[in-house]
Amino acid sequence: MAQASLRFGKSLVNQARRRNMSTTHAVAGTHLNYTVQDGVAVLRFDSPGSKVNSLGEETSAELQEAFQTFMKDPSAKSAVLLSGKPGCFIAGADINMLAKCQTAEQATALSKGCQDLLFEVEKCKKPVVAAIQGSCLGGGLEVAMACHYRIAVDGMKTSMGLPEVMLGVLPGGGGTQRLPALTGIPNTLDMALTGKTLNAKKAKKVGLVDAVVDPLGPGLAPADVTTHQYLEKIAINTAKQLADGSMKLPNRGPKNFAKKVEKAAFGVGPVKDYVFNMAKGKVMKQTNGLYPAPIKILEAVRAGLDHGVEGGYKAEREKFGELVATSESKGLISLFHGQTECKKNKFGKPANPSKTLGVLGAGLMGAGIAQVSVDKGYTTVLKDMSSAGLSRGVSQVSDYLDKKVKRKKVAKLDAERYMANLIPALDYTDFGKVDMVIEAVFEDINIKHRVIREVEKHMREDAIFASNTSALPITKIAEASCRPEKVVGMHYFSPVDKMQLLEIITTDKTDMETKKAAVDVGLKQGKVVIVVGDGPGFYTTRILAPTLSETIRLMQEGVDPTKLDKLSKG
Repeated sequence: MAQASLRFGKSLVNQARRRNMSTTHAVAGTHLNYTVQDGVAVLRFDSPGSKVNSLGEETSAELQEAFQTFMKDPSAKSAVLLSGKPGCFIAGADINMLAKCQTAEQATALSKGCQDLLFEVEKCKKPVVAAIQGSCLGGGLEVAMACHYRIAVDGMKTSMGLPEVMLGVLPGGGGTQRLPALTGIPNTLDMALTGKTLNAKKAKKVGLVDAVVDPLGPGLAPADVTTHQYLEKIAINTAKQLADGSMKLPNRGPKNFAKKVEKAAFGVGPVKDYVFNMAKGKVMKQTNGLYPAPIKILEAVRAGLDHGVEGGYKAEREKFGELVATSESKGLISLFHGQTECKKNKFGKPANPSKTLGVLGAGLMGAGIAQVSVDKGYTTVLKDMSSAGLSRGVSQVSDYLDKKVKRKKVAKLDAERYMANLIPALDYTDFGKVDMVIEAVFEDINIKHRVIREVEKHMREDAIFASNTSALPITKIAEASCRPEKVVGMHYFSPVDKMQLLEIITTDKTDMETKKAAVDVGLKQGKVVIVVGDGPGFYTTRILAPTLSETIRLMQEGVDPTKLDKLSKG
């Protein structure tokens, strides 16, 4: 039967047996290495040829195999699970596994296999410590939650969350049941319904991690590497102490009166009804009922409260199976794949990647472009015609970095270092050093022609000129250039620091190196990059125009605007 052939748990066990691991002190797999150091088993997850670790059939089989080896190994009294990649613990499950599920039953079996694997970890008599640095998302967080103790690094891009709702599914490896047990119902709903991520300190505050490690600076190796080595030492020492009894596992119960009241309240039917009905109302208001995943998440979490652990896990895997089979999930997964492709440079790496940028115009757009450049390591020369305009632009960049510090997105020292990347300018003196100029002046072809003629006198011959325009033809703008092959369009959207999309427009004269460099800058700025030809309206404005035209026509024909707005939202 197809369902039986896809039963994940059995496939993992069979693959583990086939590997025939006999040694208990050092076993090297493709994705996961097992070693024992002074009584502590170290399970190092490091998928070759990939920037991230993900849970697929092969990697999950190796993970289960390593855990089974640990449980049978008399020399290992405790274990540490960590990544071999400083920037990523486990980024989540391999989405391609979902694509292989042809039916809801097959997806339910996949979830059951993940649950069974993590039950083995959770029920292990010997303590397992998860050492987290970098992204710990989806299935990665579910693995960490199944461990008995969690240590996370403060900063270093460490983030924890359950973003499955963004793919139209729910956490299928026990996430809807373990997260409430660790953090409570309100925190669970906040994370699972939105895909929100937490940094290490916030995760500790809500009970998701047990200890936070401060990052180290660079030494003989970069800061992320030295911090990762430090994390490993702390995790091994913690595992050793948990094994010999000199350190106890923390009490997972409510730690203050408010939490005790909260837990007691969720044992009362009317309170549960009120909270979950209110959450459902908010979901329906935001989604208009078009996305089933948030509702199924609410139902799975509620099932755990009403029917206990067994009922909760059963509801989770069944609802996971139902969601995987929906068209909404397939559409969102397709969108995810599309965005992932847009984060790659299809033209290849430029021979001389840009390191210094010049931005013309310190208004909202120009300063926004500078914002997303300085904190990515670009030295950025921000020029404006007036000192008042320049001051406003510099303040916008400074305020942006200050907010990131307040929200603990970056350290204050890093923010100051990023601010040092910004060079305010009222003339073109520093433009001889720039690799790319991005103009963000008024949408007037005559002004843009004047600007390009002025700035090219001060630019190197190999430097690129990019125009931030939403509609003016790049070919027309390039007519004023003495090097049209170095002219390209880079259409940012406002506000630049929040809008993901970047539209790059090329002409028939734009050379390959310019295309490579423009995409490279956009990707480093954290943008989802699309490359289009120089046609009327490019792509975004072109698809928006017919929509607006039809909307206006319907209103002219007497359709009520409120009804039209409602219809446009499905």
